[in-house]
Amino acid sequence: MKSILKIIKATFLGGILFLAPLILLLVLLEKGFNIVQKITLPIINHFPKVKILGLAIEEVVAIFIIAFICFTAGLISKTSAAQKLIQKLEDGILGFVPGYSFMKSMNESIMGFESNQDLKVILVPTDAGLQFAFLVEQIDENNFTVFIPDAPNPWSGSVVFVKKEDITEVNMTQKQALACIRKLGFGSKELLKNKL
Repeated sequence: MKSILKIIKATFLGGILFLAPLILLLVLLEKGFNIVQKITLPIINHFPKVKILGLAIEEVVAIFIIAFICFTAGLISKTSAAQKLIQKLEDGILGFVPGYSFMKSMNESIMGFESNQDLKVILVPTDAGLQFAFLVEQIDENNFTVFIPDAPNPWSGSVVFVKKEDITEVNMTQKQALACIRKLGFGSKELLKNKL
């Protein structure tokens, strides 16, 4: 009974953590859309009232402006100054948010972004057998910090400290491991072929 409650709780919390960034993104886009519409409305009032694909012309213009702002922000984010600023924010503020680094890395993997911060996928022994884990950092020559995600919700899990000899290295990406965990191990036959 406890294990069923644990699965329900982990799945519920995973759903919240999955939906939270999407809801935040939608709220930000809606607020941005409203602000841009207020700016463009006085200009658009001088144009004839035309609808394009069911949208008023001010809505179309607002969508194009938001797309342009997002594209420009994406270009700016690639500059070294912007990356230094983001790194300072992550180190100074966002680093204190529990699980931020892992969630950021997972979201980048899910969305298909290549990240130099992808965590290395390993297998570690547990009471139930070997489990997927992510190598977080090296403590010293012989000890490592690893995160063992839960299935099917990799947003929660355990931080454990393991010795070097207990780590089994597997050659796979973080994205592949996360997909396998979310699918309750389906696909592991191909991923782990000749690696155990």
